[in-house]
Amino acid sequence: MTAARHFRLEGRPRAVFFCFPMFGLTAASLALSGCSIGSGQSPLDVVPGFSGDDTSARAESISYASLDFHVAGFGGLVILASQAEDMTYWQFRDEATIALKDGYLHSSAGLEQNLIDTRITDRDGNDLDRLPWRQASSSVSYRITREWRTSEGYAHRGQADATLRCEASTSNTELPLTSRALQTCHETLDWDTGDVTQSTLWRAPGDGRLWAVETQPWPDAPTFDWKVARPW
Repeated sequence: MTAARHFRLEGRPRAVFFCFPMFGLTAASLALSGCSIGSGQSPLDVVPGFSGDDTSARAESISYASLDFHVAGFGGLVILASQAEDMTYWQFRDEATIALKDGYLHSSAGLEQNLIDTRITDRDGNDLDRLPWRQASSSVSYRITREWRTSEGYAHRGQADATLRCEASTSNTELPLTSRALQTCHETLDWDTGDVTQSTLWRAPGDGRLWAVETQPWPDAPTFDWKVARPW
């Protein structure tokens, strides 16, 4: 059976689904599905003992949408827990949760340091008609406002002028279950504090869909990186 747990992202409740044993469902199959079968603080607990080629094999054996997701180098296979329009929620076995908006990091909960909220606008603060990576242009300027909480429990808010520059050509990019010809895009965030953070996004040349991301979401943040294993 499935139960719903609510936590707050974007200032309003979101449902994330947890799995509990049912007839014929073993601990091993729960681990395969990314369900919570234990407690812990490290994202390494997602699918313990599986990485690299093993992660690909695990993704191949599961029919659910999945990501190979890491925070500060720790992680593994995570399964899609919930979806609402272009927002997707991905849960680690220890109940930490990542929220992506159209495949781009939006927020997190349950990690040592958490991204509370992300807003993307034009440089004047107006909402965008199309998200930067979905635009056909090879160079897009926009503004990012983020709130985050450090491991000491302090909340911060920062703004940055952002630039996304995408290479015109594609390169073959290895994903857990396949390889795709993707454009490499470099995102630079110039924060109002004077800090600069860099991210790399790999997008499909046709529709701009994100298939892989490596990002430092705020100054001094850990690196978040993921690749799509099975798409949603």
